[in-house]
Amino acid sequence: MNKLIRATLIILTFTAFSSDAGLSSVPLPNDFKSTLQIADDYPLVQTGYSAQSVTDVAKFYLLKLGEPQLTRGNNTRMTLFYASGSDNIRISLYANDYKTEIAIMVTK
Repeated sequence: MNKLIRATLIILTFTAFSSDAGLSSVPLPNDFKSTLQIADDYPLVQTGYSAQSVTDVAKFYLLKLGEPQLTRGNNTRMTLFYASGSDNIRISLYANDYKTEIAIMVTK
């Protein structure tokens, strides 16, 4: 799990620029448990997990944010790409044991 989070953060660091909306513009599932939040430096990143399946978390974001501009992956790994104003939102979901790891990145 730590390797996945570390790899995700490294990739996100090299691909992001800036954001105005902040992480507060991205809804979180009710059972979301935060493991990391970087909200004072770019890219804005939040990671955590949910007891729900990847499919259920993806449905949650579909209801809250609407249809993503792009979706990649399957029932065990999925990345949802959204645009909100001038911000880009990337939500990566990964099934790990009996939970879904969630990594959110907000960039300009």
